[in-house]
Amino acid sequence: MPSRKLFLPSGLQLLSWVGLAIALATLAYTAPKLIEEGGGAGVVFGNLAQYSWTIALLLVAFTWTRTIGVRALIGAALGGFFGVSSLAVLIGKPFVERLGAQSVFVMTVFAPVTEELLKLLPVALFLLLAMRSRQFRPSIADAVLFGTTVACGMSMYENILYARGTDGGWLANLPFSPALPFLHMQGSMLVGGHVVYTALASLGLAVTILYGARVPLARYAFPVTLAVAIFEHMTVDRLVLIGSDELGWFARLSLLITLGGYLSTLLLVAGIAAVAVFETRLMRRGGAALPASLTMRDIIAGLRQSSRWASALQLQKRLRYESLRRSSILAVAQTAQSAPDASAMASVQRLYRSAQMTSGAAA
Repeated sequence: MPSRKLFLPSGLQLLSWVGLAIALATLAYTAPKLIEEGGGAGVVFGNLAQYSWTIALLLVAFTWTRTIGVRALIGAALGGFFGVSSLAVLIGKPFVERLGAQSVFVMTVFAPVTEELLKLLPVALFLLLAMRSRQFRPSIADAVLFGTTVACGMSMYENILYARGTDGGWLANLPFSPALPFLHMQGSMLVGGHVVYTALASLGLAVTILYGARVPLARYAFPVTLAVAIFEHMTVDRLVLIGSDELGWFARLSLLITLGGYLSTLLLVAGIAAVAVFETRLMRRGGAALPASLTMRDIIAGLRQSSRWASALQLQKRLRYESLRRSSILAVAQTAQSAPDASAMASVQRLYRSAQMTSGAAA
């Protein structure tokens, strides 16, 4: 969740730290067994490297617009790995036991629908909790990052469960694989997998929740992106079930509609580019009434404190200030205000002074 106290009261922040610590301890304790069962260190860490690379690229793409930090992303990854995966298995178990793991209904309808919805549950909770504030709001970029990380966690769990790699590679499916190295082919279909499907649906969900009240077309973003994600997931599972047999008319029609599996990836890449440009412009236009934004000079100056602890504390304050500043700008755009209200501006200015910024001056 966001690192700001305005989104999380101090008690909930403490609870989140405790939960994160327990999850990390559990992961550390089970890591040797997970690596052994997941096909060995080469396979497991290879998968981890591919998913981490995509998250790192998203962090770069959203450098000027995101408000959530590392703690939120670690929590999202662990939530996907432990929580969403376990919940998906628990919900699907009665159907698998009754109909069989190779049931057409289970593989091509139930599993795609439930998995895509379950992966979006943490993203929806994140956005709905954030929407309770009119002074500070998250960005669409936050939701994409959050959803992508949840999906990466779930994908890691599934790959360990089946002792498999991603079947992708940085040069395997150009031009997208350098950024999305886990992409792979299922027959003639490009498979985006959990990460692409959830990232796309998270983007649509954020557009609808954050801007749906202001922009009528934004209300359709989530239904459209979710439909694309679920339909492609269904198509992939159908091709897996068919195997090498002759494709039926439905499979051929599905491949045509999804552009051979490229539709979700194309929409995601275009959506990320549009969001990065749109929200970066918001930041540049909306901060005139606020103190200066964080600069590289501020970060370097914060690292030159008398001790490592003081440097880390100062950097944390400055990053928190920048997060709050961006959130106040986003709230103005999402609620049709003309400028941040007095309480929001006071909070930003207070953090500005506490962070001892070196650039600009508090209004």
